[in-house]
Parts: sequence; structure tokens; C-alpha cells
Amino acid sequence: WLRDRQRLLQIKDKQVKYYVNKDQCRCKVFLNGTLQIQRVVKEDSGRYRVTVYQPDGKLKAEEETMFIVQGERNLLGHTCPFSSFSEPVPQPTLSAECVNKNLSVKCEVKQ
Repeated sequence: WLRDRQRLLQIKDKQVKYYVNKDQCRCKVFLNGTLQIQRVVKEDSGRYRVTVYQPDGKLKAEEETMFIVQGERNLLGHTCPFSSFSEPVPQPTLSAECVNKNLSVKCEVKQ
């Protein structure tokens, strides 16, 4: 897996090799090749490319997708002197829409 031409990680013979700091990447790959990014932030936006090879080393498939993380600015976080809140927030609603290989994910909390 690459993001904007930077190699993130690879899986070969069921062994994962990271080319970036694992904690900063917040990413992992499953045995089926699926990339998972945890705690997605705007800086995760970019062009992602996966390349798959057959056991004999020949190219099997290559896919590229643009991943864009959009978010609204949290003004409360800039004006509130507290670094954390003691009150729990309601269960968020997560929705996703995939159109022409573009995935849009939205997370909302109703209050």
C-alpha cells in the first residue's frame, strides 16, 4: 500500500512490513489485503494505491483511489479551556456512500 507515492506497508507470506511509523500511520492490513486506517484525520487524505502480485511475482492487479477526509471546524475546541469533557456524547451515526469508486463516510452526533 502507498499513499501519495509513499510506501506505507506490505504483506508478503502473511508477514506485515511497515515502511512508516506504525503508531503515526494508525493503519493495518488484513490477510486479504484490506487496508484499515484507525482514527481518520484530514491528513490521511491522499491518493492510495494497492498493488497485488501472484505467488510467482507477476503483477496480478493494481488499484488506485483518492481518499478525501472532510471535517467541520470545531469552534468549541478553540474556545473552551478544558482539554476533555466529562459528559458522554450520544451514540454517533455513521453512514457511507460509494459512487464510481469514491467512498464518502459521514459521522454525526445528534444533540
